[in-house]
Amino acid sequence: MRKSGWLIPFIFSFFQIISQNLVSNSTGSFMYTPVGSLSSKTIKVFFHIPNGEIKNMPILFSFHGDARNASEYRDYWISMANQHKIMVFAPEFSEANFPGGDAYNLANIFDDGDNPSQSTFNATNEWTFSVIEPLFEQIKQAVSGSQQGYNAWGHSAGAQFLSRFVLYMPNSKLNVAVCSNAGWYTVPETTIDFPYGIKNGQLSENTLISAFSKKMVVHLGLNDTNPNDAGLRHNTIVDNQQGLHRLERGRYFFSTSQSKGQSLNTTFNWGKKEVANVGHNPQLMANNALTIFLNSSLSSNYYSNPTTFKIYPNPTKDFLFVDTSISKISKIEIYSIIGSLVLSKKLTTTNSTEKLDISKLPNGVYFLKINSSAVKFIKN
Repeated sequence: MRKSGWLIPFIFSFFQIISQNLVSNSTGSFMYTPVGSLSSKTIKVFFHIPNGEIKNMPILFSFHGDARNASEYRDYWISMANQHKIMVFAPEFSEANFPGGDAYNLANIFDDGDNPSQSTFNATNEWTFSVIEPLFEQIKQAVSGSQQGYNAWGHSAGAQFLSRFVLYMPNSKLNVAVCSNAGWYTVPETTIDFPYGIKNGQLSENTLISAFSKKMVVHLGLNDTNPNDAGLRHNTIVDNQQGLHRLERGRYFFSTSQSKGQSLNTTFNWGKKEVANVGHNPQLMANNALTIFLNSSLSSNYYSNPTTFKIYPNPTKDFLFVDTSISKISKIEIYSIIGSLVLSKKLTTTNSTEKLDISKLPNGVYFLKINSSAVKFIKN
C-alpha cells in the first residue's frame, strides 16, 4: 500500500509533463506536483526546448529571484538556448506555496531559518531542494533522455537558493552551478550561526567536503555595489561578517570558503568570476554565465593519456613536472575544472622537462593543456 500511494502522485505528475508535449522547438509551461511531503505544493515550470535532437540535449535549470518571475528567467535564456542547443526549465516557487525567504531562499531547511534549532530542523524530503532531482528525472523521462546530470543558474534570491543547494545536497546530479549576485550567503564558518554561517546549521563536515568537490561559480557583477538596493538584507551580523553590498559579500563568501577548503585539505572545485560593467542585471549575468557553462563542458573532451607529453606526479602538491621531450612545445596552460585559465607559461628554452609551481593554486581538479591535447590532474 505504501508503494502504490507513493507512485500515484509520481505517475500523475509524470503524465502532467507528458501532456505538455515536451518536444523539439517548443516553449510553454506545465504544472509539476512534487511527491511525498511537498505533494500539496504544485509548481509551475516554464520551459523552452530548441529545435534539434533532445534525447541528449543539455538541461539547464534557471532559478528566479525574489520577484518569483520564472517566465522571465526562462526568457533570458531562449536566444542562447537556440544557438547552443540547451533545454531550459525555470520552476516558479510561488509565494503562496513557498512563502518568504524561509521557504525559498533558505529552502525550508528549518521552520524559522533565522532561529535554527534541532527541534525545528526539517527532514530532507521537506526541503524545497528536494523538488529538483525528481523534476529532473521526470523531464528526462518525458523527453526519453540520456542526460546524466544538469546545470543550474540562479540570480539574486535564486543564487542564494542554488548556493545552499550545493552546500546541503552535494550528492545531487548537478554538474555546474553558477550563482549570480546573491544578496547574502550561508558562509562555511562554524563560529557564526545559520543562516549566515553554519553553526547550528546541521551541516556535517563530510557534507561540506562533498560540497566543495562540486563545480560552483560565485558570479559577481562588478557594479553590483549599491548597499541601499531594494531587498538587500541588512543587520549587524551580516553587515559585519560579509559586507554592505553584493560584490563585497560574494568575495567574502568565496575567499572564506576557499580558506575553509584549504584548512580541510580537501578538493575545492568552486570558482569566482567577476563581470565588468554589470550590476544587478539578470539578463547580462545570464549572458556571461553561458560562457562558464560552455567552458566547463569542454572538460568532457579532455583525455587522460595524451601522446605528445607526459606529466608527473599525479596527484601532486606544490610542483608539476611536464616531460616535453616527445614533441616541441611553446606554451603550457592550466585550466580550472570550470574552464577558467589559472596559469599560463610560455617556453623559451628547449628543456626536456618543465617544472611548474602550482603551490598557490587551491586544492582541486585541473586540466593541463598543450596545443590541442590536455590531461586532468589533481592538486592536493
